[in-house]
Amino acid sequence: MLHNIFSNIYAQIALVFAALGGLVSDQFGGGYFAVIMIALVVIAYAVYDEYKKAKIYSSQNVSIPIVFNISNPADSKTALDSLFEILDKEYPHHKRNLKKYFNIIENDLIFKYDGDIFDEKRFIDFLKITKHDIKKLEAQTPKNIHFHIVYIGPIANAILVGTMMGTEGVTLYQYNKSSDSYSISLEISGREYKEHIEEFRIIKKEIIGEIKDSVTVAIDMASHKVALGKLKEPIVHLQSTIGATIKEPKDFIRANQEIYGVINSLQQTCTHIKLVYSMPTTIALLLGMSIQNYWDIEVTQFADGKYRSVVKHLNEIKYYF
Repeated sequence: MLHNIFSNIYAQIALVFAALGGLVSDQFGGGYFAVIMIALVVIAYAVYDEYKKAKIYSSQNVSIPIVFNISNPADSKTALDSLFEILDKEYPHHKRNLKKYFNIIENDLIFKYDGDIFDEKRFIDFLKITKHDIKKLEAQTPKNIHFHIVYIGPIANAILVGTMMGTEGVTLYQYNKSSDSYSISLEISGREYKEHIEEFRIIKKEIIGEIKDSVTVAIDMASHKVALGKLKEPIVHLQSTIGATIKEPKDFIRANQEIYGVINSLQQTCTHIKLVYSMPTTIALLLGMSIQNYWDIEVTQFADGKYRSVVKHLNEIKYYF
């Protein structure tokens, strides 16, 4: 903390005041004692200010905003600034303090991929590098990190980004078009999102065809419906029973529990699972956090009138070089 004192604005004011006050006192005679006392009081406040900040930034969780931008023209820096604006309400001057205390700068917090999302090798390399850089962020802080995440890009890649974020401390944000800003969609502080549940409340499950070695799981949780006619059987169709818009955080959690439960059950008997979907980004990130890269799952994206593979075998991704 002490090495930061003289970069503190109050300490700098105290030094300037002492220098100018000394010159004035020397010019007119007397007053040195008052100048020194005032300067010491201001420096004492600077010490208190630094102590208060150091205490905040050595707390159990350090809030780190990050932006994932996957092949999207949106301005990543604007999204990051929106996150900082939200976090500044609790942690004033958060951007400056992350740099000051942990040497974390803006460029460390933006993960942008400008390539073809169907170039599997290139995108997996991006995931590996990103995972490595996230671990560096974690190593730069003395305590646990709570990530605040904005994701911009295709749903398929949101699932893949989620596979890297197997953590309990995450807040997910969604874009509000009407206000041109981001707001919290879900705060995650535990593993509830992947807990086993017996009863379905959010989704309705329909099996089309006879399930054998491989199966397609079609997830319908948005206004644009999955093109079932373009899929080969067997299909497990998971359809929302609460409409196309999810508003309550508990419904995001419940929907993911039910979807994850179905996939978890299928992977025990099926050699390969293909995922197709129409769903919110929040669900995609949650699902990725749940399944991670353990099972033989194919992640797809609808393009050119068909469901194209983004990653053919999720369990072949190894997050190391």
